[in-house]
Amino acid sequence: MQDIVVKSKLKDFPVHFVSDFSFIKKFLDTPHCVILGKNVYRLYKNNVFNQFAKENVMILDFDEERKTMETVLKIHENLLNKSAKKNLTIISFGGGINQDVTGFAASTLYRGVNWIYIPTTLLAMADSSIGLKTSLNFKKYKNVIGSFYPPTEIYINVNFLDTLEQVDYQSGVGEIMKLLLMDKDAEEKLETIEKKITILRNKKNKKAVADIIGDAMKVKLSYMEGDEFDLGRRNLLNYGHEFGHALEPASSYYIPHGIAIMIGIIFANYVSQQRGLLSKERYKQINEKLLLPNINHAGLRFEKKFFDPNPLLENIKKDKKRISEGLVLVLPEKNLALIKINDLTVDELRSGVIELRNLLHIS
Repeated sequence: MQDIVVKSKLKDFPVHFVSDFSFIKKFLDTPHCVILGKNVYRLYKNNVFNQFAKENVMILDFDEERKTMETVLKIHENLLNKSAKKNLTIISFGGGINQDVTGFAASTLYRGVNWIYIPTTLLAMADSSIGLKTSLNFKKYKNVIGSFYPPTEIYINVNFLDTLEQVDYQSGVGEIMKLLLMDKDAEEKLETIEKKITILRNKKNKKAVADIIGDAMKVKLSYMEGDEFDLGRRNLLNYGHEFGHALEPASSYYIPHGIAIMIGIIFANYVSQQRGLLSKERYKQINEKLLLPNINHAGLRFEKKFFDPNPLLENIKKDKKRISEGLVLVLPEKNLALIKINDLTVDELRSGVIELRNLLHIS
């Protein structure tokens, strides 16, 4: 996969696709702090992180409960003791939570320092890494504190995926599927999308996996173009996210992001079908060929309490993108083109939850 240059009003930055770990050598003499999670450090300590001076490596616990200002302040405290100041470079290895926390820390220290991001999960590689956003949680509110702050550069190395847990890998498959379904010609490419997802799920062809990651990135960039600050068309990238974001805390984050998004897409498609926009045939085809097989492949056990409409409703009401009293939802029309509605009803929510319970065999 050839490198991609992401255009931004803040600063353009390259996405480098690399085939091994030799790119690490260029960072060894840079004033920096390497920030990563304990699991990534454990897995790659010997062949990656032992090359860095110990005093430059900061190892943290990263999860949704720690995606907070408190974790950012720990990073600030560590970095304030470095001799390098404005010329400091933060190099973060990890998934989307690491990206959010370290990106926000970089954006706020000295009014902004350089940061380089090396995603180690499929979801982060294909989606969040190029989103320009940093996001923190506050109490029960997800992603409500943040900034727009692009990295200086990104390195995509699919070899990191060899050690990714199956459920986390499948979470990334879910987000890539969403992006491929958002392609302008998606309706005519459903068989091709199915083949790409099968290749992705099998993981054997690393070059093909890198190419599919690049394809997903290009779809996302097509929605960001001219709206990088999320004021218009980019909102459509929230396809599957309104219900998905509500489902994550409802399951106490047992259901990972990408799986929740696939379930959220089923919900949005169901509402569209009930409103007479999406045909029953297309709804069934997307469920049976794409969404349900890949949700099931994650091997999760869904509990009825995760799909209680009352907490789901309360979580949806907290959506930071609401602009009125109505409930927001991105849904597909007949040709799979997306629209955003602000009038999702409570009855539609409850009906959609019943449909999900039936499809996922939750009794």
